[in-house]
Amino acid sequence: MPTARRRRHVPLLLLTVTLTTGILVTPAAVAETTARTPATPPVEWREGFDSVELGPRVNDPGIAEGELGFTHDGPRGWTVENGADLAEGGVEEWRGWSFTTRDFWVDAEDQMRHRFARSLDVIAVADSDEYDDADSRPHTFDTTLVSPEVRVHRQRELVLGFDSHYRAWPGQSATLTVEYDRSGEQIELLDIADVAAEHGDGRVLNGHEDVRIQVPEGAGRAVFRWRFTADRNSWYWAIDNVHLRKAQAAVTAEDAAASLWVVSDIQGHPGDLSHGITDLHALRPDAGALLMVGDQVNSGAQWEWDEIYDVLDERADLLPEQRIAAIGNHERYAAGGWPVLRDRFLAFAQRDQVWGEYVVEGEGDVEVPVLVLGQDAAGPTDVPISQEQLDWFRGRLEHWTRQQRQVLVLTHFPLGDTVSASWIPWYSEHHQRNDELTALLGEHPNAVVLSGHTHYPVELGDWAVQRRTEGGHPDGFWAVNTAAMHVEWDARGENTQGITEVVTRDINRGLTVDAYRDRLVIRAHDFGVPGADGTNEVNEQLREVEIPSPFPRRSGLLPR
Repeated sequence: MPTARRRRHVPLLLLTVTLTTGILVTPAAVAETTARTPATPPVEWREGFDSVELGPRVNDPGIAEGELGFTHDGPRGWTVENGADLAEGGVEEWRGWSFTTRDFWVDAEDQMRHRFARSLDVIAVADSDEYDDADSRPHTFDTTLVSPEVRVHRQRELVLGFDSHYRAWPGQSATLTVEYDRSGEQIELLDIADVAAEHGDGRVLNGHEDVRIQVPEGAGRAVFRWRFTADRNSWYWAIDNVHLRKAQAAVTAEDAAASLWVVSDIQGHPGDLSHGITDLHALRPDAGALLMVGDQVNSGAQWEWDEIYDVLDERADLLPEQRIAAIGNHERYAAGGWPVLRDRFLAFAQRDQVWGEYVVEGEGDVEVPVLVLGQDAAGPTDVPISQEQLDWFRGRLEHWTRQQRQVLVLTHFPLGDTVSASWIPWYSEHHQRNDELTALLGEHPNAVVLSGHTHYPVELGDWAVQRRTEGGHPDGFWAVNTAAMHVEWDARGENTQGITEVVTRDINRGLTVDAYRDRLVIRAHDFGVPGADGTNEVNEQLREVEIPSPFPRRSGLLPR
């Protein structure tokens, strides 16, 4: 197993400047949130709405009397502008943009509101459906959330990011605009309704939007507006985690210093693995590692492992130098008992325990640490993790943070409220230490979790998620769904309590990871279902997420 080279220096903490209502906040004001963990690439401004004071229910018929959970008074400098039709009538809690919590909002009615799992604490909500539930009259639901003035002086290109949960309906509009220096001109940056129309409704549920902004020469301050308009009793739009950061220069796959392949959920279809290896080699022939994120086999029987070995032998001339595997649930369904089935996996993984550490070397000083987690006992949950494994994981995360490295974490089961499907309550029960792991990872914005198991479409808004945690780093950690090489699943149902999961189609998909000195770029690819001869003409990129290094000098956004 490769060993890590230790370095003695500690990361420089980037002290960001934040603005509220034109008042400059000094670095000392944000020191508390940056003292324990590295700062993200320069963040000019950040708002999570958590400073507001929430009041009791007024007249929403679905919420219990006295329950606390909403206000129309935003953080300092934020305002709400409502159209004339919202002046009277309707449900007070949802009269235009409201500041509330996910739980309070869902208490009004679920209808996919619970799926906004990447949100944290207080969110901003515009909900024409719930507004219409009491004492309503014909109206147009027109409401605008207005930011304070944000300093953009001497900036050239910025990225405005925010978490977004939008349910589409005909006639709705959900726009983001910017106005510079009180000019009165609002420049449209984005219409979420257009995104839904182009990519499907699933793309804009529990999603995230990053909008690149070219700042006009001489501009000093900017005001952003989120405007939601809808006919009576339409749907909703919610946002959270608004932040403005410096833009990084574009990169190409050819510039990558190291590349990795990622597959999961083969589940007894070795032909899909064989075809996927061919396509991955065509995409990244110089990759340094193949990451296999669980469910390499269907039950754990030895003959199933032999099929996988045969594929790897046949494709040996195409494979990267390293193979790094995590255990899944399908490795332990065959007869023989846990010790036998575990040992078959360990023989395949070529290590003596289910967890492990690897380093994929790249060009220059780029290296990609990979930490593998997995069940180390037969029960009581799908992923029991011993104190020994947890302590090891904590230590290695802290080590790679000191080394200023982004680190990949492989675990077959997703943690709750991370990637697609994990908003379903039972996904929080797979990991015995779900809450401990989530809180630990939330302190390390350099951690990127790759998880399989769900088989959900990469086209969904929560294919890749920044999962923030209470008391953790303001950017949390990243989690990315690895897709699957065998069949696709998806959720059906309006309400979480009655949700069902169904198989939708046969698929064959995987990821590539390109590592640079200042970022990771993860792309999802469709290899197509192989034909009778084991081939096809499909090798299509479907999605891409760029994850900047949280270490300022490595991010390329501070001078060396």
